[in-house]
Amino acid sequence: MNEVEVKPEQSQQALQAEVISLRQQVTVLEQDKADLEILLEMTTEHSDTITEELHGQAEEALRESERRLRMIIEATPVAVVITELSTGIIVFVNATAGPLAGTSVAELVGQKMTNFYVNPEERKALVQLLNKEGQVDHCEVEFIRKDGSKFWVDISMRSLEFNEKPCILAAWTDISHLKELNRAASRFVPREYLSFLNKQSLVDMQLGDHVTDEMTVMFSDLRCFTSISEGMTPQQNFDFINAYLGRVSPMVRKNGGFIVKYLGDGIMAIFPGTADSGVQAGIDKLNQVNVYNAERIKQRRLPISVGIGVNTGHMMVGMVGEAGRMQGDAFSDDVNLTSRVEGLTKYYSVAFIITAATKNSLVDSSRYNTRFLDKVQVKGKKKTLILYEVYDADLPHFRTLKQASHQDYELAMQHFYAQEFTAAQSLLFDVLQKNPKDKVAWRHLMVATECIENGVDESWKGVTVMTSK
Repeated sequence: MNEVEVKPEQSQQALQAEVISLRQQVTVLEQDKADLEILLEMTTEHSDTITEELHGQAEEALRESERRLRMIIEATPVAVVITELSTGIIVFVNATAGPLAGTSVAELVGQKMTNFYVNPEERKALVQLLNKEGQVDHCEVEFIRKDGSKFWVDISMRSLEFNEKPCILAAWTDISHLKELNRAASRFVPREYLSFLNKQSLVDMQLGDHVTDEMTVMFSDLRCFTSISEGMTPQQNFDFINAYLGRVSPMVRKNGGFIVKYLGDGIMAIFPGTADSGVQAGIDKLNQVNVYNAERIKQRRLPISVGIGVNTGHMMVGMVGEAGRMQGDAFSDDVNLTSRVEGLTKYYSVAFIITAATKNSLVDSSRYNTRFLDKVQVKGKKKTLILYEVYDADLPHFRTLKQASHQDYELAMQHFYAQEFTAAQSLLFDVLQKNPKDKVAWRHLMVATECIENGVDESWKGVTVMTSK
């Protein structure tokens, strides 16, 4: 109540009138207070009633939602499984899930979901992904049935509330047959090739799909196959070729490459990574041939020989053909040259030739046993190729002889290209005294001797010009 300042000049009547007015105001305020208290009490009672009604409606809606969810799950043609988030216990499944898991619906409920994973850690990773991303879509997982048989599913997962608990809803689609088809198809189009072309499956492959980049390409061929196969039946020929290819082909994959195609008894392979991959694959292939030959000799069969050519350069690798029939292939001048390089292994009587482009691309060329071979101009090409022999896979005795004569051989080549043919001839004689079966040294000796006898003209550069492919 406000204080009233009484002034001396106010009369007694005025003061009484003021007091009466203030009392009337107090009476009105007290009545307003009583009215407000009654209204508050009524509002609170009504609020409790509303809250109870809302809770009841929410619970009924939740029960109805779960009933609808169960109906939808039962009608879904793919297997659907609901598990508790915290325990991984299966709390609900539809009728499709039982047969897929190799058991009944009743037996599924109550089991831990990890019991069905071949690798239980995969479920943990999927749950972590679900928590992070909010959903999991189309992950391939290998499951195991009650009888121990394995099968593949495409699994998608979502979070939801079920039975008033945080749960995970997972949809399973059986892709076992598709995995088998893909596995079978990968024998025709390697998985590495699909990955290289940035494709998920064969379905995604299109005519003209390709990648253009600097890569290393390998051609290899089986020597003297005609003479070996003459006494064989067609079935024996197939068995022989497959036995050979089965030994050497894995060396390509082992070193990060993939086989683009088989060329009868030959192989064309691409190495998208380093040039070292192609060189090491060639060495590994020849070492496999050495092991195979040891077995053939024990069986009194003729040993085989293989020629390998490797080159590095810019090329296009992709799918060629027509809509009804496609295959992988590689194109560029460097690819064509590599095929010629492989053919030169017969001319020089060596097993493995690489170009200067490959040697210069090696991370550390000193890791390999290489020596200069020749400067060559193949038929139909103006470009001069500088070639090197890789002899890491030579039999130990011959590899040791080449290593022992390596310094004299390289010095002889320096004299040869300096047109100092007599000095080259003398050094090559020294090489052949140490290694009489070095056919490369014999060839250079004959050329040096011819140059001494007949002389050379001013245009001579020491390039061997091939007149045939």
